[in-house]
Amino acid sequence: MITIRDLHKYYGEHHTLKGIDLAMEKGEALALIGPSGSGKSTLLRCLNGLETFESGEIHVNGTELHSINHTKPTRHDRETIRNVRLQVGMVFQQFNLFPHMTALENVIEAPIRVLGTPRDEAVENARALLRRVNLEHRADQFPERLSGGEQQRVAIARALAMKPQAMLFDEPTSSLDPEMVGEVLEVIRDLIEDGMTTLMAAHEMSFAREVADRVIVFDAGDIVEVGPPDQVFTNPQAERTKVFLSRVMRS
Repeated sequence: MITIRDLHKYYGEHHTLKGIDLAMEKGEALALIGPSGSGKSTLLRCLNGLETFESGEIHVNGTELHSINHTKPTRHDRETIRNVRLQVGMVFQQFNLFPHMTALENVIEAPIRVLGTPRDEAVENARALLRRVNLEHRADQFPERLSGGEQQRVAIARALAMKPQAMLFDEPTSSLDPEMVGEVLEVIRDLIEDGMTTLMAAHEMSFAREVADRVIVFDAGDIVEVGPPDQVFTNPQAERTKVFLSRVMRS
């Protein structure tokens, strides 16, 4: 469903992604792990058209996302990005909810404006999604009245409202207090068990080990190891994987 070939990304002189090759099948769940600044978030942002890249190929469910100049995008560029974002939802570290809208209004906004969904249908779907993330009773609350965990679950419902074929999660619990982490991970676990194609940059190692089909280890813009969770966590092959895991497991 997603194929990445020889992907290179620079920030000025800094070579952030160094020839990434990765492919994932429909229904697969992949966890990206590695040190901060290793390129995990940048890869996700390239996949969703939020970042340009200098060379390489990205194919998302048959759509090729090529290198795009965001300062002067062509009409074709805009259509390509729109097609990709219709197929791939993304949840960020920060919740990015509209503060002047209730939870329900945040969820119905994109289906109505982007997909042209009738309001009654969008509301019905949104209530079902809020029920799925255990927040139907908070539908009329504004973000400031919601906890961080509740806001992130609204953000997940908002992404699901666009009926994506895959979901990208960029360390979705990193901004949460420890007691709120579990409620968000439970929603992600349910999505994966339901067969949602999922690519997640994770810093919760135990969760990555539990739910991922494969673990991808990043370091300094390279993929240094790929394998089943049990292999990566119990018998890593790459020295850089061993160093990283020794640090995070110890902490």
